[in-house]
Amino acid sequence: MMIFVHFVFFRMDSKIAHYSLIFGFIMIRFRPAGIFSVIFNPNGLFMKSKKIIFSILVALLPLVFLSLIELSLWAVDAYPQPPLFFEIEESGKTFTQINPQVGERYFNKNTMPVPNLYPQKFSTEKPAETLRIFCLGGSTTEGFPYEMTVPFPQQLAFLLKADYPDRDFEVINMGMSAINSFTVVDWIPDILQHDPDLILLYMGHNEFYGAYGTGSTISLGHDGRVIRLVLKLQQFRVVQMISSMIRGFTEPPPAGANPTLMEKVINDKIIESNSILRIKTRENFSDNLDVILSSCQAAGVPVILSNLVSNIKDQRPLDVTSNPQQTSTKAHKLYLKGQHEFEQGDTTTAFISFTRAKNNDQVPFRGNDYLNEILHVQASQFDLAIVDMKSAFKHVSPSGIPGKGLFCDHLHPNPLGYLLMAKQFHKAITQTKLLPAVSKEQLPLEPWFVTDLDREIGALKIFKLLHRWPFGSRQVDYADYPPLYDEETAQIAKQYIFDHNVWGKAHSNMADFYLKQGDVNKACKEYQAIIEMYPQKTEYYSALVECAKQLKLWDMVGETCQRAMATTTSRGMFYYNLALSQRYAGNLEQAMINIETAIAAPELTPGQSANIHFTYALFLLEMQKPSEAANVLTELVTEVPDFGKAQELLNKLID
Repeated sequence: MMIFVHFVFFRMDSKIAHYSLIFGFIMIRFRPAGIFSVIFNPNGLFMKSKKIIFSILVALLPLVFLSLIELSLWAVDAYPQPPLFFEIEESGKTFTQINPQVGERYFNKNTMPVPNLYPQKFSTEKPAETLRIFCLGGSTTEGFPYEMTVPFPQQLAFLLKADYPDRDFEVINMGMSAINSFTVVDWIPDILQHDPDLILLYMGHNEFYGAYGTGSTISLGHDGRVIRLVLKLQQFRVVQMISSMIRGFTEPPPAGANPTLMEKVINDKIIESNSILRIKTRENFSDNLDVILSSCQAAGVPVILSNLVSNIKDQRPLDVTSNPQQTSTKAHKLYLKGQHEFEQGDTTTAFISFTRAKNNDQVPFRGNDYLNEILHVQASQFDLAIVDMKSAFKHVSPSGIPGKGLFCDHLHPNPLGYLLMAKQFHKAITQTKLLPAVSKEQLPLEPWFVTDLDREIGALKIFKLLHRWPFGSRQVDYADYPPLYDEETAQIAKQYIFDHNVWGKAHSNMADFYLKQGDVNKACKEYQAIIEMYPQKTEYYSALVECAKQLKLWDMVGETCQRAMATTTSRGMFYYNLALSQRYAGNLEQAMINIETAIAAPELTPGQSANIHFTYALFLLEMQKPSEAANVLTELVTEVPDFGKAQELLNKLID
């Protein structure tokens, strides 16, 4: 019977599966002999089995009662489980959007800050030439403490688009802080319904302390089978109703406490080596990974795994930093040994000592190497590609030991580290059959469309984290925050985090500051970043064009105009600036075509129209057509008598 229940739970996704599961447990409640006697003893069916029938009916009453409640809740649309995706309509098209509040499935908003997903959207009907990639994992996949352009899924999207400009890519970032493989198990059925071409997995750091981890306050015990069962049952509204009632009795944290999510999800702060919690964590991670990969394999969706990497050189073991007495531990002694070996120039032995220190850390936020072993074993069993991220970070670290050059804390990469992750996944993807081979070009050395403001935002967000457990227990005073660049950048970052939380607005404010300072180049970079993330924001194309014109970056002017014209019907000024870029590139004939198109645009203001007509006259003169230029200028000065430059040029032509 338990084999039957296991099969129903893991292999069926319909409501029938859930009811079958419940019925299976009811079957266990009764002696098989009694049930079979009811079925196979027709002569005395009603006389001899009344008690058994009555027992069955009594046992079924709770199921009937719960079913009626479930149907009633469905009828009034009460207590739905927060969906992972929902559909939206835009410009007559249907899109699927990630639900940013899906974290409320797992985290009690009454007691802790609930992590969010970025509300990214993608086409509900996947276009034929689109490659759809889902990236799954915790806060590293999310890109913490950075946003938008920095996370490795977005950097990967930039790399793929550069290599395959004629293809469309949907790289969908499903990373969320404080989740682990149990949440990914919960999401996989929904994700597989949205036609993925590829799934990238970077997970394992949160197996102890993430939701339902062995050391987490969000707990259903340590048996992975029970946790997966409960997550499955949470699709029922009656279960959501009961959960809501239970959460209603919880008390919010004291006013002014403002704990970090990391602090709130921790239950067992110290998890000793070789403890039962370590053993259960390994078992649960392996079993969850098996469920995920089996589901993907059954759906025919390829997966690329990655092993885990963290800061081992510049991060003291957290079982020391989290201890107010700073008492030395085995991990700390190994770390000090590694430091000594490093100072002596023995980097090979130091790497081993630093790695052992991480593995023996009794506050295991950094993924242990036995989790990497599980990842490699599962990759081999399912014949999947696995990215050796650990070796990649080791290779590019100057000393061969990953440290603060690539990380901003204990395990989250800095922008350069996130670019490195994107490069490694990019390399793995290009080695699959999903994309045709392309000529090898030098990959960028710096992350694309990441500005000083993005780095400042990340530094400000990590400032709080590094003051609280497990790094310490100090009060956070942002007045003590040392700006990464300057006071103005830090101020705009603070306004973004604490006031409006609108990323595009923050970068626009940063561009305004640069323009006032006369730093047009940096202003250009801010507008470029905004356009990459918000390609429908036409006003930022115009701002970028004006900046690029000041810098005489005519290629950028032309490219920006062409991109803008795909997003708006008000194209007059973009045709005009495209004509300017073509004129400076020596293509005067094409410039004439576009400036004539610009002249006919209905949305031009009188000032814009006058300037375009004047430039048109200049183009005519360059093409050795003085009489036509004179006609244009004559008409122009008639309509705009105070246009001095036009009158002056016309006088020269007449003379």
